[in-house]
Amino acid sequence: MTEKQLSFIEHLEELRRRILYSLACVGIFSIITFFFAHRLLNFIIRHSNLQTTYFFSPTEAFFAQIKVAIFLAIFLSFPFILYQTWAFIGPGLTHTERKISISYIASGILLFLLGNGFSYFILIPFGLKFLLSFGNETIQPLMNISRYLNFIFWCLLGSGLLFQLPLLLFFLMKLEIIDIETVTRHRAEAVIIILIICAIITPTGDFFTLLLISVPLLLLFELSILAARLARRKKD
Repeated sequence: MTEKQLSFIEHLEELRRRILYSLACVGIFSIITFFFAHRLLNFIIRHSNLQTTYFFSPTEAFFAQIKVAIFLAIFLSFPFILYQTWAFIGPGLTHTERKISISYIASGILLFLLGNGFSYFILIPFGLKFLLSFGNETIQPLMNISRYLNFIFWCLLGSGLLFQLPLLLFFLMKLEIIDIETVTRHRAEAVIIILIICAIITPTGDFFTLLLISVPLLLLFELSILAARLARRKKD
């Protein structure tokens, strides 16, 4: 076996070890959080102004609690997973690349958490209130716990990913893959593209929810253009 092949196998072994560490961390936290998952589940339901939810099979409530425990475990394990990822890729980067990577990773995490916070405290409560307002005396909601948790999960994930778009745009403009002036000239087309992406990812599909999630994203879009301009002036 050549030295190059040995190095590749060593890298694969290192990657496997880091993944196993991360999975073990999620597994341990899942066991711990399972005993507190019912409290978090009650909090999530009451925060959304729902009086109660229902399960339609004997095992559904049990698996709903497992799902909440795993979600919470992944969230709590995220710093450790991030460390394992950095421990794998960090040694192969130069000092400058490390600094740049850390700044982008930190910005990405912050934007993802902002997206989650926006979704949980604004999008989900107002979106649910708007959607449930279409009920009347003859049409009453019967909220299923599994579908409700899926709704919460996709709202949080979708908002977190959507809030990464300004960072991606800034990164592309920073590398001069996309020209700042071109983006500015075609701002209207960019706004339409953002609205289309929001419409595709928005779980409810209604105009009110689309408006709620697109407005902050458009503001972040403008801020990313401004940040790219300032970065270019600093470079010049």
